[in-house]
Amino acid sequence: MKVIGLTGGIGSGKSTVSEYLIKKGYTVIDADAISRAATAPGGPALKPILLEFGAGVFKDDGTLDRKAMADMAFASREGRRRLEDIVCTIVKDEFMAQVEHLREEGHEGPVFFDAPLLFEMGLEKDMDECWLVTASVETRISRVMKRDGLSREEILRRIDSQMSDDEKEKLADHVITNSLDLTWLYEQVDALLCIVGEA
Repeated sequence: MKVIGLTGGIGSGKSTVSEYLIKKGYTVIDADAISRAATAPGGPALKPILLEFGAGVFKDDGTLDRKAMADMAFASREGRRRLEDIVCTIVKDEFMAQVEHLREEGHEGPVFFDAPLLFEMGLEKDMDECWLVTASVETRISRVMKRDGLSREEILRRIDSQMSDDEKEKLADHVITNSLDLTWLYEQVDALLCIVGEA
């Protein structure tokens, strides 16, 4: 069973690639889904977040105020690092548990780990190979503005808070460029699937 890391910065189109792989029948473990579960009511990340950031990032009903949390975390590199330390530890442990379960079940074919912070978490060493999805900064800004309604400044702050594509390309085994249409994007993915023998 081959484990392939799939990563890319905000607005790169990583999720589009992930959705395409799922439609083709591949198993994709979603780091964001694990993270959301960890910060949902009763999730294991809530207590350490409260201790680290205080009650100001929680709503009156005790649920996490995700916007307030994001605003605080992305306001500084230190804040982002502190949040990542909490959530990424939980994500990594759950990912490892799911992979082990699939191995025990005799899963065949590749398993993809969709993780925006794959390299930041140092998880590339646990992958058989890593795929990086990239796009130009202007393309990424345009996509996120339409998708999330964030300002250009907010998006740039988030892009700047992440590892640069240049740094990620040095760690990636394959780079998928997503600046044109979906047909071109899917052709690149299919070509990589041929390389791993799973087209």
